[in-house]
Amino acid sequence: MDALVVSPLLQVVFDKLALVITRKSTTRGDYEKEMQKLQDRLPIIQAVIEDAEERQHGDKKIKIWLQKLKDVAYDAEDLLDMIHARVLSKQVLESDRFTYSPSYDTGILGKGKLLAEEFGELMNRKVRLASHVVESVPNYFINLRKLRDIRERLDDIAKEMGEFQLKEVLMSRLPETGNREGRETGPHIVESEVCGRKEDVEKVVKMLLESNTDVRVISIIGIGGIGKTTVAQLAYNDERVKKHFDLKIWISLYGDFNPRKIMSEMLDYAAKGKYYSMSQMGLLQSQLRKALYGKRYLLVLDDVWNEDPDEWDKVKNLLGDGTNGNKVIVTSRSRKVASIMGSSPAYHLEALSEDDCWTLFKQRAFPDGDENGFPNLLPIGKQIIDKCKGVPLAAKVLGSLMRFKREESEWLRRCFAYCAVFPKKFEICKEKLIHQWIAGGLAQRSAHDRVSEPEDIGSDYLNDLLRMSFFEVLLAMSVAGNEFLTAGKTEQQGTLAQSHSLPKVCDFFTTTRHAFVDCNSSSSLIHKALYRAKGLRTLNLLSLGDASEKAIRNLISSFKYLRILNLSGFGIKILHKSVGDLTYLRYLDLSNTPIEKLPASICNLQLQTLDLSSCYNLQKLPKRTRIMTSLRHLKIKNCARLARLPGFIGRLRNLQSLPIFIAGKTREDGIFQLQELQNLRGELEIKHLENVEHADEHKLSGNMRGPRSQTGHHSVEIARILLHSTLKPNSRIKKLFVNGYPGTEFPNWMNAAALCNLIQLELANCTNCEILPTLGELPLLKVLRIQGMDSVVNIGKEFFGGMRAFPSLNEFSLKDFPKLETWSTNLVEAFTCLNKLTIINCPVLITMPWFPSLQHVEIRNCHPVMLRSVEQLRSISTLIIGNFPELLYIPKALIENNLPLLSLTISSCPKLRSLPANVGQLQNLKFLKIGWFQELHSLPHGLTNLTSLESLEIIECPNLVSLPEESLEGLSSLRSLSIENCHSLASLSSRMQHATALERLTIMYCSNLVSLPNGLQHLSALKSLSILSCTGLASLPEGLQFITTLQNLEIHDCPEVMELPAWVENLVSLRSLTISDCQNIKSLPEGLQRLRALQHLSIRGCPELEERCQRGNGVDWQKISHTPYIYVGSSTLQQRRDTASSSSTS
Repeated sequence: MDALVVSPLLQVVFDKLALVITRKSTTRGDYEKEMQKLQDRLPIIQAVIEDAEERQHGDKKIKIWLQKLKDVAYDAEDLLDMIHARVLSKQVLESDRFTYSPSYDTGILGKGKLLAEEFGELMNRKVRLASHVVESVPNYFINLRKLRDIRERLDDIAKEMGEFQLKEVLMSRLPETGNREGRETGPHIVESEVCGRKEDVEKVVKMLLESNTDVRVISIIGIGGIGKTTVAQLAYNDERVKKHFDLKIWISLYGDFNPRKIMSEMLDYAAKGKYYSMSQMGLLQSQLRKALYGKRYLLVLDDVWNEDPDEWDKVKNLLGDGTNGNKVIVTSRSRKVASIMGSSPAYHLEALSEDDCWTLFKQRAFPDGDENGFPNLLPIGKQIIDKCKGVPLAAKVLGSLMRFKREESEWLRRCFAYCAVFPKKFEICKEKLIHQWIAGGLAQRSAHDRVSEPEDIGSDYLNDLLRMSFFEVLLAMSVAGNEFLTAGKTEQQGTLAQSHSLPKVCDFFTTTRHAFVDCNSSSSLIHKALYRAKGLRTLNLLSLGDASEKAIRNLISSFKYLRILNLSGFGIKILHKSVGDLTYLRYLDLSNTPIEKLPASICNLQLQTLDLSSCYNLQKLPKRTRIMTSLRHLKIKNCARLARLPGFIGRLRNLQSLPIFIAGKTREDGIFQLQELQNLRGELEIKHLENVEHADEHKLSGNMRGPRSQTGHHSVEIARILLHSTLKPNSRIKKLFVNGYPGTEFPNWMNAAALCNLIQLELANCTNCEILPTLGELPLLKVLRIQGMDSVVNIGKEFFGGMRAFPSLNEFSLKDFPKLETWSTNLVEAFTCLNKLTIINCPVLITMPWFPSLQHVEIRNCHPVMLRSVEQLRSISTLIIGNFPELLYIPKALIENNLPLLSLTISSCPKLRSLPANVGQLQNLKFLKIGWFQELHSLPHGLTNLTSLESLEIIECPNLVSLPEESLEGLSSLRSLSIENCHSLASLSSRMQHATALERLTIMYCSNLVSLPNGLQHLSALKSLSILSCTGLASLPEGLQFITTLQNLEIHDCPEVMELPAWVENLVSLRSLTISDCQNIKSLPEGLQRLRALQHLSIRGCPELEERCQRGNGVDWQKISHTPYIYVGSSTLQQRRDTASSSSTS
């Protein structure tokens, strides 16, 4: 049975009621008396509410009583919200009527100024309005009968509670949590708090003590919260393990698999702090090998998420071969991690028994773990244990929540319950979820907190839920109760469904407050039964199609209490003006719609979030947007046709996010408006700075935390250059993008003092600048991209600053420096952490500094001499060389000095005749791509030595005639082979049959290729074969029929192929078959209907075949009718009708 949570809602009503009374919003005696009675009654009920919530599972009458209380609380909140909204609206309108009067001159020079007496009159009007506005309240929006009805219902509820003998429980607040760190574990554990894992620990310890060197890595695999870390900790601290190993190392990764970090922490353990931070990877590896030499050690890597084998190999090579008895324990949720790390076998951790789960729960839920003093809580606890499904973390967390059920926990519970409205596997942006919480009143400041923003509170709640592994739909549904509905089409019925076992569906809908509806599953916008939910507060609609204006208007008129309305993705071009009648609406999402304009009535709403992202047809916002002073988030990113913002946007002083600011030419829409927006956070892009003419009057000193500035492309004046100097961002900024800066020198604020927290910096198209700013001293800078610097000739010491430059930089990109000749530094220590370097379109650059830890290098369209600098590098794993028009050969030293290379790309070198002969020495190479070589006639025989190669791509080599016969013989690891636009290629290697690991084979635009080699049947791992535009190919090879692993077959533009062979019926695993532009294939073989695994069939550009495959009357239709997805010509003839809906029910 679902639990009702009422206490947080009562607190909301009490706080709002107190606010109305203290602000003297009513002056009529009747209303004042009724509100005072309401305020007096609430504390009496609040005192016993916690006891009632705990006893509801054992007493049906109490549950019914709580439901009545919840209903009246919602009605009271609706009434109070209406009062607040109308009062606020009147204040805003009165203020706007004065400040926006025609007498106010809004010229750019500020000729019209507010006189002191006018300002005083304005303040007096506001005070009078706040004091007497409710003189009109009884006549316009407070229904005395409703207020009395709410009070009388509350009186009746208070009388009924006497029957239940409820106890008063003092509710206190949980201590403030402050800043929270990420999940990081250590080896220490309190063993008395562990239950049910003794047998698991014994098995792991036994594996650790075994002398079998084959078992080097032990992976403990299981779902989140199952106890993987606990088992590893207990094994780590076992006395037998302590005696067996000379050294034990515990490293907590919490998802960040950083080889450098792992090596560094291993060295800290091994050398006992003797070695400190080492910037050079080679030195770090050397010292680690020295420290581990001769020792038998145990390494624990906790919480591994890495699924990239390359990253693991960097660590694996340092660990030796296991002959010393070294062992590694890995904990992870991913089975793939176990496979990649070579663990054999993985230890799969199972769920706890129900008894063990109950023991853990009791430890947290009851004092001293004794449940005997709480008989009323036992049924609830047992139900919770059933929901835990043997996950110890869930048992401990839920036990803690039961024991410490305080105000913050209850809010957390309501936020979690809110997530039940979303279907299983539905993805929602973190930011949108938090904004919906705020709009629904779920992220509230505490009584003594007047500093925290609701967004920060919501973010803390979300982090808490993530840390507790609470984002599981079924668990959310069990907490949510019948307020939440997720509706769509079920597999069995195709009707509106809900999972609550209530006697009458209609009764369920009357209590529904929050709904998610998949409109793609129904012919109507929403099911008619949902219209019974008159108190609906949240409506998230999922749609990929159109909705009529009438349907939207009907929806708006039916749910007048909506706080949250999500119409994202609907095909609506016009939003009806009746949206202005949704008095309570706080969150409106119209993103990704073709809407062209908004009705003026939308400005009457007290919206907090208005999301118009990716509304590409939106041309303007309502003129009176300035009066929407409750607005916190105005999302207008990717609104390509939005040319200007409405005037006086600076009056929206509560704005937290405004991703785009479009600078106008007047004072009312110019850059000056940004000065008023003191609370902006996140990303801000400033467009059309060419419109600004008086930079000295527009200094900005607000709290912008992420500005992006972009000028126009017109000529600029001195004033506009000065503007960039005055647009100094806040020192808290983390990302900065500057595009089109017109000055010859960068502004003086671009230094370490002003940008001390900067993590990412991008400078683009600053064509007049001759000297780069001093960026080397930015202590936290990790990503630096500089592009389009037409006037820079030299990069020297002014760029680096101090002796230790760019201490944190990880990624650096230089693009489009047409005049850059030299790049030098005499610094002892620079770029110590640089991992990735990209240099593109620097045609006269011939030198660059040395980078001690560089792993990824990309150089395109530079002077060939630059490759000499690359020869000096020793640590790179990825090398990309391209667009060297004059390059005749690849230096041998480039290969010899970089034998650890994992990925090599060489392209667009038109004079290059061959690859270096020593390429076969790259024993670790996994990826090789060569392309756009007009003079390349053959490949080196050394390719056969690349035993680690997994992917080979050969593109646009028009003179390549054949592949060396032995080239594929040694490629035992090759999984993907792609050959494209090699028009002279007449044959593939006859020894291709030795590439037994091959999974994907793609051959495109090889017009001279007349056949594929024999022996394809030996490619036992092949899953995908694509043959595209091979106009000389006459048939498919017979051996193909024996490849039972083939899942995808694609044949395109092969006019000489006359038929699809009958043996295609032997491809029992085939899931996708595509035949296009093969005009001579005129029929399908009979055996095609026996391919029961086939899911997708596409036939296009084959006129006769298309006619034979027409649904129903086509000659070949019966051969393919069993296939779920059939595409013939431009039509989709069939789709699976019983496909599960994307939504689930809750």
